[in-house]
Amino acid sequence: MKNLIIILCMLLISCIEDKEATKLESKTPEIKNRKITSHQKLQIAEYWRKANLAGLYSVKRQKYLDSALLIKPDSAYFWQQKAMPLYKARKYSLGKPFLKKAVEYDAAGQLDYSGFMKCIFSKEYQESITELLEVKELLGDRYVMDHTYNFYIGLDYLQLNKFDKAKEFLLKSKEQQFKDFPNDEPEEACHYLDWFYLGIVEYELENFDAAIAHFNMSLKVYTNFADALYYKAISLRNNNQLDEAKKVFELAFKNKQNTINEDQVFYEIYPYQIFHKLSPMLSISE
Repeated sequence: MKNLIIILCMLLISCIEDKEATKLESKTPEIKNRKITSHQKLQIAEYWRKANLAGLYSVKRQKYLDSALLIKPDSAYFWQQKAMPLYKARKYSLGKPFLKKAVEYDAAGQLDYSGFMKCIFSKEYQESITELLEVKELLGDRYVMDHTYNFYIGLDYLQLNKFDKAKEFLLKSKEQQFKDFPNDEPEEACHYLDWFYLGIVEYELENFDAAIAHFNMSLKVYTNFADALYYKAISLRNNNQLDEAKKVFELAFKNKQNTINEDQVFYEIYPYQIFHKLSPMLSISE
């Protein structure tokens, strides 16, 4: 049974290596191009097996990955696997050099992920913009972690208070999705978070009618989305629609558990997320 597991792991490593065959030029090509023997592949497979038996956040897992990287130091995947749990544990400064190594050995495969991590996790917004613009130039308009590159660039600019630039890229994200999903209704073709953040941008630009329209589009898909309801209520109040604003505020607090539902909310608070796990809003009764 143990031999079977090792063989399966070896096949997995071979798949990983095949995906890395199109790496961009590395600063250390002599390491990148170094061949490994069949015995070394078995060693790597065994280290990977043991790494997956260790806890995701454990030092032991990191050490097994280190052992694999001593044999195959140009494995972008293993460098990314070292970085990922550290970012999830908010140990950004520890994870950043590993993420940089992953990009060094496979920019085409890892640069967008690095830009995403710097947007949502470590909040290094300017670096995120630089990396995502670079990968857009390299690969075109694509997706990472369920959203467009343009979406994350829009969030970066939003967090830098560059609202016009945020709007520019969020509109690009919307148009990209309309192009990719031409048969869907607009509220379905464009992700509900794109509509939400377009609403946030218009809210910050004090275009409250446009903000309300975007929040309504988000709410067509996520009907009890408390954060969209909250900002819609503020926009209504700013439009002097006070009775309607009061009703929507009450609805927002009634649905306060229905916040942004991305996988990453278990680790991070999203931009403009009102009803997150650390928010005092959650303790307010409707």
